[in-house]
Amino acid sequence: MKIKYLLDLKIIIFRKVIGMKAVQQKEINSKNNEKIVQNKKNTNMILAAFMIFILPIIIIFVGVLIGESIGEAVNGSIIIFQVIGGIVGLIIDGIIIKIFDKSSKIDKNAEKIHWDDL
Repeated sequence: MKIKYLLDLKIIIFRKVIGMKAVQQKEINSKNNEKIVQNKKNTNMILAAFMIFILPIIIIFVGVLIGESIGEAVNGSIIIFQVIGGIVGLIIDGIIIKIFDKSSKIDKNAEKIHWDDL
């Protein structure tokens, strides 16, 4: 029982620290005063995490592959073209993240997490 409680506590702290709450639960009182639990997925944080952590790796990898194919096409040094392609991919990804950051909205209904609460 104590181990299960500690595991649940670690999961709650982990979710609060990373700022992602995959499933939000909301209690609603119905007409008969029964509590109903609704699950709502918070996809904004998942999309933001994908844009920040996964997308740069994919774009840099694609940039390296495109640089390699250009290097083979012009009979140049493949490694130099791979590095240049990776750098161009990094720059493009920085631009995409900047545009995504400007276009994203702040969710006023999202749970605010403060370090004092942990």
